[in-house]
Parts: sequence; C-alpha cells; structure tokens
Amino acid sequence: MKRYSLIISILLIAVFMLSGCGTQQAAKDAPSINAVGTGKITTKPDTVELRFRMATEGKDNTIQSANAAKTQKAIDAIIALGIPKEDLQTQNITFSPRHKWDEKLGQQLIGYRAENTIVVKTKKTEDAGRIVDTAVQNGCEMVGSLQFSLSDEGKNKLLDQAISQAVADAKAQAESAAKAAGVQITGLKTINVQKENSNPIIYNEYAKLAQGVADSVATPVLPQDTDYIVTVVAAFLVR
Repeated sequence: MKRYSLIISILLIAVFMLSGCGTQQAAKDAPSINAVGTGKITTKPDTVELRFRMATEGKDNTIQSANAAKTQKAIDAIIALGIPKEDLQTQNITFSPRHKWDEKLGQQLIGYRAENTIVVKTKKTEDAGRIVDTAVQNGCEMVGSLQFSLSDEGKNKLLDQAISQAVADAKAQAESAAKAAGVQITGLKTINVQKENSNPIIYNEYAKLAQGVADSVATPVLPQDTDYIVTVVAAFLVR
C-alpha cells in the first residue's frame, strides 16, 4: 500500500512539473510585439572636470621639487576660490631627461623636465572660468579638457521621469504596430531598462599663457546642456 502511495505521489509531482513547464513554455511562445523606447531629459550639467599641467625644465633633478612647489601654489590658489580640497587631486607625476642631437657628439643630455597634472572635479560649474584663469596665473603650462557632466545624484533625480518617457514611447510604438497588424495589446511580457548618458566635452588648450592672462579678464566658460538618456526594450503580449 505504501508502495502504491509513493508511486502516486511521484506521478502527481511529475504532472505538476510538466504542467508548470507547459505554462512557462506557453508564456514564452505567446505572440508579442517588441519595441524600443527612449526617454531623454535635457538638463544643465552639475559637475565639471578640468585638467591642468604644471611643467618645469632645468639642468638637474632639483626641478622636481621646484615643480612640486609650483603645483602646490596652483592648488592653494584654486582652494582659495572656495573649491573644496577633496575636489582636487594630483595625477601623472613625471620626471624625464631632455636630449639634443649633435652631429659630432651624437645624442646629448641637456637637462630634465618635470610634469605634474592637477585634476579638479567639482560641482561648482559656475566657477570653471575662474579656476582656469587661476591655474594659468599660478604657473599652469597647459589646460587640458573641460568636461561637463551629470553626477550620479543628478541622474537618480531624473531616472523616474526618463523611464516614464521611455516606457510611454515603447508602448506608443507597440500600439501603432498592433493596430497596423490588426491585433490588440493585452499586457506586458518583459521589459529591460538600459541607462546611458551623453555629455558634451569642451576642449581648451593654453600653451605657456601664464604671463599673458590679465587679472581683470575672466575666461568665459559656458557649459552646454547635457542629455540623460534611458532606453527600454519591451515585449507586449497581443491577441
């Protein structure tokens, strides 16, 4: 009797498993319309990143400490603008020999070059021009890229709005396709959210302008709007 009960239990479990697999397969095979929707929010960037290069050339390795002092002077000047110290960092410290080719003596060592790169990443986007001028006036040899972007905090504030736009866009496309095909949307099968961000980048380069920038002239830096984009890939059930 116990044996028969065990056999019946195994058969019932198998039936339920097969029934579940059938339901899953039916859902998988259900007719659907796929659509890709986009939600784009255009907003002002809330972060700016600037790169400055400090360089010193000389006959011996004392230029390393001289360049470090120059770098620190620029850092102190930028902090004096009200930029938090944690918004600055030093990158790409290099010290390299300089050579000159002589037809009689061959390659000759003529000195050394030390370089430091300062990176400023701050939410005080309105101070970008002042930061550039301050860096140049305090020994910066070259300003690299000025990159305006939207911070993660800024993106999160716009996420719900962007997703709503993207889903509405996908649904509108699916409804148009369903109408053209003579079917009706009955529900949502799957949806996948893909976040991305497009940021304009402004490139400015100044070669040895430390003596050529007047204190009374501010460099205008006007950030472009940035687009926060969310894409959804959705499958809508139809009948």
